[in-house]
Amino acid sequence: MKPKLFVLKMPFEDGPGKMWICSHCALIEGALSVNPHWQEAVDVRRIDFPKPRSEVVALLGEDKQWLPVLVINKHNTITDPVEIINYLAAKFGGASVHP
Repeated sequence: MKPKLFVLKMPFEDGPGKMWICSHCALIEGALSVNPHWQEAVDVRRIDFPKPRSEVVALLGEDKQWLPVLVINKHNTITDPVEIINYLAAKFGGASVHP
């Protein structure tokens, strides 16, 4: 099974007329753009902002809807964007986060 990477679709509305990006998801999107081969190795899912986020809830439960999240398997997830990028670089090759 491929790891699943959940990020928010951006921009998204949160409040009447207020458009936003998620800085953590934007960092992931930047890493995906310079490491396009990751999209063959990882199932990238861009989901809507409003909760409940049914795809994430189905895998991880109601209390674990924080994004971004890399689901390696049911018991192994990463939510820190730098750790996600570094994991993907180590596992699939490519550029990681400069220290």
